Amino acid sequence: MPGPTRKQRLESLLYREIATIVRQQLDDPRLKSVTIQRVEMTNDLHHVKAYWTLLGTPGQRSAAQRALEQAQGMVQRAYAPSVHTRLVPILSFAYDDREEKRVEMDELIKRARSTDTDLGERPEPAPEGTPER
Repeated sequence: MPGPTRKQRLESLLYREIATIVRQQLDDPRLKSVTIQRVEMTNDLHHVKAYWTLLGTPGQRSAAQRALEQAQGMVQRAYAPSVHTRLVPILSFAYDDREEKRVEMDELIKRARSTDTDLGERPEPAPEGTPER
């Protein structure tokens, strides 16, 4: 089994670096509840996007987004010595809404199952030899 690719190793390194910088070095009250969830790089290793979440109101989320945008250059300079590539990957931040989408999808499934004739119960498996539809 092959080991992690260079891109995967850089994503892992940058995840640790960016999360640590945001948590420990940025002294901005708007970022106290921000959590870096994951980091994705482009295939050419020139751009890195850090996905973040925040437990709070939409107003707090927009304030945190502005704070992260303002701190973008500082964070990039802070992780630059750790990254041994010809060019330092350009950083951008994006809100990670995967959890919200998951909750919405769960609710849709629950609503759809509640309208089923069996009220969302698991169907019994078909007896052996019964043709499938």
